[in-house]
Amino acid sequence: MNIHAPIVTERLLLRPLTSDDAGALLRFRGHPYATRYLSHEPLGPEENNARLLQLVEAAEASTAEWFRVGWALELKASGEVIGDARIWNTAEPPSPGRIPADCASMGYILHPDHHGMGLGREAAGALVDWLFTERGTHTVFAGVYEPNLASRKLLEALGFRPDHYFIAAQDSAGKRMPSWRYKLDRV
Repeated sequence: MNIHAPIVTERLLLRPLTSDDAGALLRFRGHPYATRYLSHEPLGPEENNARLLQLVEAAEASTAEWFRVGWALELKASGEVIGDARIWNTAEPPSPGRIPADCASMGYILHPDHHGMGLGREAAGALVDWLFTERGTHTVFAGVYEPNLASRKLLEALGFRPDHYFIAAQDSAGKRMPSWRYKLDRV
């Protein structure tokens, strides 16, 4: 599995995050509207840099079996980083995670200026294809807060189906919103 090779779609270049991406990520990871349905509140520069460093280190420690990788979502036409996505089956590679090695979880965020253009679907679809074909993943999971209808529709358009419902009291991230875990099995 080559987690360092970029993924190219019609309009996007998905490439592993680097420490040079801190400023671009802060534009949306620090944006209140963009983060309203994420597991964290808007990040400040220090928090953003620390999270990015942790993700870059996790990608470097990833193996074919246990991984955690962040991807910059870059517009091919301009080179602008408009979002990021993450795939993982463990929080601390190369240590085993809580889900089986042949499964993966996925998350994504786009700057609000790029919502509604199909770019999130393009990026998420490319990552699902990569997980199934390049990594041999059998099942991909994605969590989404119940009020995030756009993300729920995106996942459903890719073939994901609701797998488990969590009430607001079960939200460990502190947002206190109900959420769904979605699941897509390789066929």
